[in-house]
Amino acid sequence: MANITACTAFSHDGQFFAHCGIDGKLKIWETATNRLKQEYIPNLHLNSPCSVLCWISVNIQPSPWKKRRKKGIMEEVEQKGIIVMGSVNGMITLYDVAAAAVCGQLENGHSSCVTALTWSANNGLFTAADDHYIIEWNMKENGIKSKWKSGKAKVTALEVTQDGKSIISAERIIKWWNLSTKQVIRTFTGHAGQVTSLNAITVNQDTSYLISGASDDRYLSIWSLDETKNDKCSAASLTMQDEAMSVSVHVTEEDSQMMVLAITRSGQAHVFKYQPNGRSKPLKPTLTIAVASDGNQKDAVQLIPIFMAKLIENGKLLLAYGSYINLTFEKITPDYSDKIQYLIRSEIKKTKERKEELITKVKAVITEDNVEYLVPGATNTTTKRNRTSSAGSQLPLKDRLENLSFNVETNSTGKIPLKGTNMIQLLMQGLNSKDRTILNNVLYTKNERTIRNTIARLPVQAITPLLKELCTMLQGKTYPSKIATMWLNTLVTTHAAHLISHPDIGESLSPILCLIDAKLMLLTEISKLRGRVSLVTGQISGCKEEQDTMMDDTLLVYQDADSSDEGPAVEDVDLESESDENWEGISDQEEQNENDKSIIFKEEDDMSS
Repeated sequence: MANITACTAFSHDGQFFAHCGIDGKLKIWETATNRLKQEYIPNLHLNSPCSVLCWISVNIQPSPWKKRRKKGIMEEVEQKGIIVMGSVNGMITLYDVAAAAVCGQLENGHSSCVTALTWSANNGLFTAADDHYIIEWNMKENGIKSKWKSGKAKVTALEVTQDGKSIISAERIIKWWNLSTKQVIRTFTGHAGQVTSLNAITVNQDTSYLISGASDDRYLSIWSLDETKNDKCSAASLTMQDEAMSVSVHVTEEDSQMMVLAITRSGQAHVFKYQPNGRSKPLKPTLTIAVASDGNQKDAVQLIPIFMAKLIENGKLLLAYGSYINLTFEKITPDYSDKIQYLIRSEIKKTKERKEELITKVKAVITEDNVEYLVPGATNTTTKRNRTSSAGSQLPLKDRLENLSFNVETNSTGKIPLKGTNMIQLLMQGLNSKDRTILNNVLYTKNERTIRNTIARLPVQAITPLLKELCTMLQGKTYPSKIATMWLNTLVTTHAAHLISHPDIGESLSPILCLIDAKLMLLTEISKLRGRVSLVTGQISGCKEEQDTMMDDTLLVYQDADSSDEGPAVEDVDLESESDENWEGISDQEEQNENDKSIIFKEEDDMSS
C-alpha cells in the first residue's frame, strides 16, 4: 500500500487540505479557519481502501438560462475542486467538494492497486497501477483515452510537464515519455529506492528541470529536461538529514531562481534556493523551520511534527502541523537572517488543558458500601441487609472475579449453569464498565463452542461495543488477531440479519474492513517470501542428504587410534621389554663367540710353535 503522504494533498489554491486515513474516512479541512469542513467515508462506494489521491479542477459550463453579459466583458470560467481517489481494487472515484458527494467513478481501467495520480489542465488525468500500465482518461466521457505499458516495475510517481507534450513516470528508474508517440525520450538513474515525488518546473521557454526524491534517500536530485543532452548524473542535489516526504517547488519571476520546500520524515521543513547555472556541489538548506510547543518546565521544548507544506504567493509558506486529530494550518513568512527558524506555539497545549477540564467535569460513579456480590445464576435474596455489619466490607477485584468466574460448578439451586450464560454476564459487565481484566478473561478463549454459546445469547445493543473491542484486537499482534477473527466469524454468522438492517453499522464495520484489506494486500508478498524461503531450505536439505548418501556408500573407513587409549600404550611397553631382553641375549652370545675364537687361535699358536 502507498505510504500515508500519498493520501494527503493541498488544493491548488491552498484553501483546502484533504487526507484519507487507514480508517477509510476522507477529511477535508479549510486552511484559513483550521476547521474540519467535511468528513466522508468513501469505502461505501469503493469497497476498498484509498491508496492515493490528488486534487483536480474542472471547468463548470455556464447555464443557458443565465442572462448573457454585454459584449466586451470577458466572462470568467468558474472552476470546482474535485478530489480523485485511487483505490486498492483499481477503481477511481471522483469526489465533488462543493456538493459533498461522489460525482463519478472511472472503472475498467486498472486491474490492481492504483499507485500514482497526476493532473494537467491541458491533458487531463493520468493514472498508474500495479498492473504496469499508464492510462490517460477522458473525463468528459468517463472513459479511457489512451493506455500503454509502463515497464516491468511498479510506477510510484507521475508528473506531466508544463507544456503538456510529455509525461514522466518513476520506479527506481525515471522515464521521460513523449505523449504523442508513447516512446521513451530519456531515462534518469541515480536513486536506490522507489521514487516517491516528482516535480517538473519550467524556468524559461527553453529550460526545464525535474526534481525527484526517493524513499530512504536523504537528498533531492535536479535533472535537466533537455533532449540534446544525455547526462548520466543530475545537474544538482539538495542534501537533507532525513528522507523527504513532500516537496513543493516555485520559480521566482524576477531572477528565475528556483525555491524548493521539502518536509522530512522527522517533521522539519527545509527551504532551498537554487540558481540554474550548470553543475554545482550538493546544496544545503538555506533555512530550516521547526515548530515547537512550550512545556510546563523551563527550557523544555516539545517538537510538533510538520506533515505537509506548500509554497504560496509572495514567498510565503503554508504549513500543516500537529496531528490529524487536531490539525493546525498557518501561513508564515520565512526569516532568512538565521539558518534555523523556530515557531513556538501554545495552542496545542491549551487544547489539551481544555480536554482535561472537560474530563474533570464528568461525575464519577458513587458505589455504596452495602453491595453484595452474587454467584452467577443465584436468585436474589429478599432478606434485609445489615448496613452496620456490611459497611466497610468491600471485596477486592480478584475476589469479585473469582465469584463471577465461569468455572463455577454449581449454584444455589443445585443446577449447573451453562458456560455461555456465565460468559455473557461477564462480557456485558466488561463492555459496560470497560474493564480490561474482565474483557481479556472473556475474549481470549479458544473454545469455539463457548464462543458460539456466548454470541447466541448476546443482546442486540451489545453488538456495536463488541465490534469496537474486536477492531482493537485486530490491530494487535498475531494471537489477538486470530482470536478476534474467530469472534467476528461467529458474530457475523449469527447476527447477519441485524447487521444488514442496522442503518449505522457501516461506521463500525468500515475500520474492520480497512484492516482486513490492508492485511490481504500483504498476503501475496508473504506467499512469495514463503515460497523463496522454502526453495532455499529445500536446496539446503537436498545438499545435506547427498552428503549423507555419499558417506553411506563408502567401501572402507579408516579410523586412527586415539592417543589417549590405554591399549596401544600397553603394547608399546611389551615391545620395548621384549626388544631389551633380545638385545641382552644377543650381546651375551657375541661375547661367548669371541672367547671361543680367542681360545682356538691360542691353541693354533701353541701347535705351530
